[in-house]
Amino acid sequence: MSEGRDQHVWCVVSAVMSVIHNCHCDSKSKALSPDDFNPTLSKEERKRHAPLVTDDNLDVMRDEFRKIYG
Repeated sequence: MSEGRDQHVWCVVSAVMSVIHNCHCDSKSKALSPDDFNPTLSKEERKRHAPLVTDDNLDVMRDEFRKIYG
């Protein structure tokens, strides 16, 4: 049970860390996702969680976002 809590806390903290990094990095550096800061994830899990946004699925993702957030 404590492992689940630790994973949840790292998910929250890594999300905050990625926002801070992406706000303060210059345009030349790469934007990082929360998975890049989360030490509880393996390299395979980091790649698996990140959806690839392409021109083909951008409309679908936009529609899903509008369903959730109005």
